[in-house]
Amino acid sequence: MRLDWALLANAAEGPPNGLVYILGAGIDTLWREQFPAPFGGALVLRLLSSRIEADRAHKVEVHRVDEDGAPVLNQPLVLNLPSRPVPPEHPHGWDLASNIVVNLAGVAIPKAGLYRFEILIDNQQVRSLPFRAVLPSRRES
Repeated sequence: MRLDWALLANAAEGPPNGLVYILGAGIDTLWREQFPAPFGGALVLRLLSSRIEADRAHKVEVHRVDEDGAPVLNQPLVLNLPSRPVPPEHPHGWDLASNIVVNLAGVAIPKAGLYRFEILIDNQQVRSLPFRAVLPSRRES
């Protein structure tokens, strides 16, 4: 199983039709009036698996670390993906896609700074998504 793409967005939805509906994709900076503050968005992943890989269960982990590499989440977000049958009409040699939307609305950002979401599939790191959290600049008139 491999990661096709990953991004941070304001909101996303992954209905059963195989598409992903994304609003405000490509977040790299979060502007917050004070900290701690909620992340208030979503992490969106598209995973691809071959027929052989679809027969097996997989584990996806998302860790959030600060600029020093220290964990920020008490526990990583862990998704256990069960094996799935390949539909008979699925073309041979064509990968099976899985879209995952992780709601981050309740995930807190403790302070302004640089952060990363580290994504692991089956205990192997596959992607790092950096973002920063900042206070708006205040200008004196």
